[in-house]
Amino acid sequence: MIDIHNHIIPAIDDGPDTLEQSLELLRIAEANNIQRLVCTPHMHPGRYDNDITTIAPAFDALVGFALEAGVGIQLAMGAEVRFSDELMFQLRNERIPVIGKWEGNDCLLLEMPHQNIPMGIEEMLEWLARQHVRVVIAHPERNKELMAYPERIFPLVERGALLQVTAGCIPGFFGEKAQTTARWLLDHELVQFVASDAHNSKHRPPAMKAAAEVLDDWYGKELRDQWTLINPDLLTLSLFGGQSLLKVGRDV
Repeated sequence: MIDIHNHIIPAIDDGPDTLEQSLELLRIAEANNIQRLVCTPHMHPGRYDNDITTIAPAFDALVGFALEAGVGIQLAMGAEVRFSDELMFQLRNERIPVIGKWEGNDCLLLEMPHQNIPMGIEEMLEWLARQHVRVVIAHPERNKELMAYPERIFPLVERGALLQVTAGCIPGFFGEKAQTTARWLLDHELVQFVASDAHNSKHRPPAMKAAAEVLDDWYGKELRDQWTLINPDLLTLSLFGGQSLLKVGRDV
């Protein structure tokens, strides 16, 4: 499987504090059948003031540490970008690490506020489309407005937004409402990606295997592979040198 959203780079946001803690998360990821992982630390103005200038050196340090430790997972660099007025400035100045390409457009991982769908997001999506940028909306099933009114996601999808559901929501680790909303989005064929959003080894691990088991039960392995392997592979080809992970007979 391929994990396109997590917080495994240490000492840069609310993920692990040390390289050793990051290594523990990577070992858990290996045990969850994750073979590629796109590191996506927060870019949240005023809270986590990251951009490519802070993310790149921290990512390089993690890659070196992981190689020395013999970690087999392939790593790439991205970011989870909070919806804000600064996003346009950051994009124009090439300060946002994208998480890949979709239908020829760069893709960025966008985080909405947890309480509501922010005003102006539809106009933002339209502006981004004119810049040839697509958005992957992170964990819409955990947005409280969408929990109450999931159909409000449609205007965003109509403007080109792709959706990424949190793996842990599928087996119910984030509560019944998040699980119900995740399944509604999946049932309505609105989701392209399932990813871990891992933060730590105890409360927010990379729970991809637990999600895969539930997805197999709900929809079957073919659709589970679409969300955890095929679509993520297509999205991230440019990050991994154009080399697809898909190989006949390989357990992914």
